[in-house]
Amino acid sequence: MFRKVPSNRVHRLFYPQVPAVVSASHDDEVGALLATSIIPVSLEPSMVGVALGKQHRTRRLVEASGCFSVCWLSYEKLERFQLLAEHSEARDKLRQVGLSYRWGEYVRAPVLEDAVAWVECRLEWSREVGDHFFYAARVETAYAVEDFDEYWRFRQYKPILYIGSAKQELPRFLKLSVE
Repeated sequence: MFRKVPSNRVHRLFYPQVPAVVSASHDDEVGALLATSIIPVSLEPSMVGVALGKQHRTRRLVEASGCFSVCWLSYEKLERFQLLAEHSEARDKLRQVGLSYRWGEYVRAPVLEDAVAWVECRLEWSREVGDHFFYAARVETAYAVEDFDEYWRFRQYKPILYIGSAKQELPRFLKLSVE
């Protein structure tokens, strides 16, 4: 037996997903948000795509600066990670939620000190898609902890899984357990 999925809930068929932190900076503002719509879009040249909501300040900073970083955090950082999902008017959202960062090597975008992996990206093009903008960006550099060797071994990295936030009695995030 199948149930029809309403069109405004189709995105939930894609859960769980591993969310990452997308961050950008312009002038003296630093923004960051949690994103699940991040995908590799090209191997040569190495490019990623990310969909960011129109209303997000971080999206505006990506456009203004022409660059961003994508950082993955392990489950141990869930408490701070979750704070990034909240709206903020702070000039530096990462510091506001207690996440330390440094500037990227190739782009002026924040890279989280606690990241298990990150990519630094330079914007190539964008396109308005419904209530989001889709950005395609060239990967300038990428790093990962030793737990990554062509693929994740999940010894150090315990991914955060986002399962959605539709019902208050359900958790929004789970820890991937690998035995």
